Amino acid sequence: MTTKLSGRGGYRGKPKPKLPHHLKRVHVNARIQRWMIDELKKKGEIGIVLEDILIKAGLKYCKTQD
Repeated sequence: MTTKLSGRGGYRGKPKPKLPHHLKRVHVNARIQRWMIDELKKKGEIGIVLEDILIKAGLKYCKTQD
């Protein structure tokens, strides 16, 4: 038999809707020197700037079969 402990955890409010497949983000690890990070921050939000750089470098989006 399980008992609820002090009302913590569980469902809290409205769940977030799932994003369409083409808008989902993938986490990527990159080793970047501190001075490069500072330069990227000057240009804007790091993730968006890196995404733009990768697209310009020829990285192409391809759908994966789940």
